[in-house]
Amino acid sequence: MKYLPLSLVAGIAVLAATASESRTWVSNDGRPIEGEYLRANSEAVVLRKKDGGEHSIRLKFLSAADREFVKQKLAAEAPADAKEEKVRTDLKYQLSGGHEKWPEDRKKRITDAMDAAVALYNKTGSFKKHVTANNSPGTPTADANYDGWINFGGSINTRVALHEIGHTLGIGTHGNWQANIKDGKWTGKHALEQLREFDGKDAVLHADRMHFWPYGLNFDNESSKENDVRHVKMVAAMRKDMGIE
Repeated sequence: MKYLPLSLVAGIAVLAATASESRTWVSNDGRPIEGEYLRANSEAVVLRKKDGGEHSIRLKFLSAADREFVKQKLAAEAPADAKEEKVRTDLKYQLSGGHEKWPEDRKKRITDAMDAAVALYNKTGSFKKHVTANNSPGTPTADANYDGWINFGGSINTRVALHEIGHTLGIGTHGNWQANIKDGKWTGKHALEQLREFDGKDAVLHADRMHFWPYGLNFDNESSKENDVRHVKMVAAMRKDMGIE
């Protein structure tokens, strides 16, 4: 009878333990669920319980962190040709009428800022909107409305474009904005869940008549590669709270 080397036996044992490692999942109402990940699709995940039985849970009933875990598992399991990034084009923009006569330097700055901001929104989420960028030298900084109009005045860069696109998507401009604010704090569950995934369970989302923070990109010093992505995810979550499809 042949025996496997102890080192190989130990290695197999480690692999087996890793493969069957249990995980504590959390429902969106805070209840813990113990189980080993088996498989999933875009709608649900199947877990193996301690008694060996299988348990299926709809993803919408799990926390944002668990949904992200499943998303990463599915991405890792997908065939190589299915992992190619699909470029969304839900969010589109155009320059306002008469842009042919804009000063070339301002036109380039506005176009560069909008190209970068729209690309990030489309890469990070799905936002079905057509917006218009306007050259408005008389505007002190920049402003925007829910109809999709953006005025670029004294402030033109990608951070400003991201921030103003947020206004066209409902930030501070939608009819249900104030309904989600109490005592200067956002109360909508989707945005709070998203923020706490970033900053921990005690994180507080502040909001006023037009803006939110953190991750509102209200000033240039708030912008970074990570914060810009988080801004877009916060906008998506706040839109859910406002009932915007």
